[in-house]
Amino acid sequence: MFSRRRTLCSVLAAVSVGAAGLLAGCSSPEASAATGCATPGVGAQQIDLGVLYPDTGPAAERSDAVRGGIDARIGEVNAAGGVHGRKVVYQWRDDKGSATENAMGARDLVEHQNVFGLIELSVAASGSARYLADRGVPVTGLAHEQVWSTMRNMFAFTYVTGVAVDTQGQFVRSQGGRRAVTLQPALSAGISDTADKYARSLAASGIPVVDTVNFTPNVDNPAAAASRIVAAKADTVIGLIPPDSLVGILSTLRQAGHPPKVVLSGNGYDKRLLETFGAQAAGITVPLVYRPLELGGPAIRTYLEAMNRYAPQVAQPENDSSVLAYISTDMFLEGLRLADACPTRQGFIDRLRAQNSYDAGGLISPISFRTGAGRPTTCYSFVQVNGSGNAFLVLEPNLCGNTL
Repeated sequence: MFSRRRTLCSVLAAVSVGAAGLLAGCSSPEASAATGCATPGVGAQQIDLGVLYPDTGPAAERSDAVRGGIDARIGEVNAAGGVHGRKVVYQWRDDKGSATENAMGARDLVEHQNVFGLIELSVAASGSARYLADRGVPVTGLAHEQVWSTMRNMFAFTYVTGVAVDTQGQFVRSQGGRRAVTLQPALSAGISDTADKYARSLAASGIPVVDTVNFTPNVDNPAAAASRIVAAKADTVIGLIPPDSLVGILSTLRQAGHPPKVVLSGNGYDKRLLETFGAQAAGITVPLVYRPLELGGPAIRTYLEAMNRYAPQVAQPENDSSVLAYISTDMFLEGLRLADACPTRQGFIDRLRAQNSYDAGGLISPISFRTGAGRPTTCYSFVQVNGSGNAFLVLEPNLCGNTL
């Protein structure tokens, strides 16, 4: 499966073997794996990667879930012998969902930790995008911002562009929604962009966003946010805040006799949500860009087995953060797999960019890195917490819309 083309390493390793003298150079892929290469982060026996994601701040993700998805996919590949005979390891930095912190974290990982490339699971990747592009550092991850569509070194399986799609609006209208309010954290450019795309999608289906409420967990009052939703006469809530905060506002609305018809959350596909809140979370719907786990199949079994084996710290592997991290890591491993046994950053980028059909082992619909870069995602699955709050229902396995 791996390329056997010979690559000349500029770092020559000298290894004493008794009186036999010196072994130098990288005359073959096998030799390069044994001696290391000139590329940053590529050692004799391991490849070092960097990871950036918001562990703290208003856009914070679940640390155990994000790293669990990474650990699971890397655990799989290492158990199978690594990539071209090298073990894959990583270091991570918290960018707090801030462009400034993202830039600082990327510089530290590249310049001081000497990593080969980055996996970014952040809403603030724009902070380091130009720096990484100028240095030809490969990046895979989640495209929360338009910059992912413009940088050849950045790979994602779904993109945010200046073009909105009407899929979410179609779904909300089919569920009876007619007036919406958006809940979002303050001071997050990435999430503000996402909110704008939702607004345009809803407007295309005749659903106006009549108010936008900034909500910071543990700072703002859920009752005050609920009051604004009621005052706006909204029957739809678009939640781009942590799901536990969304549950609090939703509970307040229901207690006041104003249950919304539609609650569309940017995240929250997580069995922990069900265990923690039960029926309080009923009705929350999450759009997914991958195959819902409830549908089963070989790819989902492989994912769950990897999570259970290599990320036991995640008690419930059925969660959005872990799946997205797993796929983002798989993309990076695919780039390494395609590169020579003595890889370069440019070789990684060129070969992964040439791929015309990538599906993360069946977790996503096939995409092209060659022709699909920067194209907005138009097809989503929609899952909803059932009335008892003990399971997710697949409302739409694959709803496709149009660009606007």
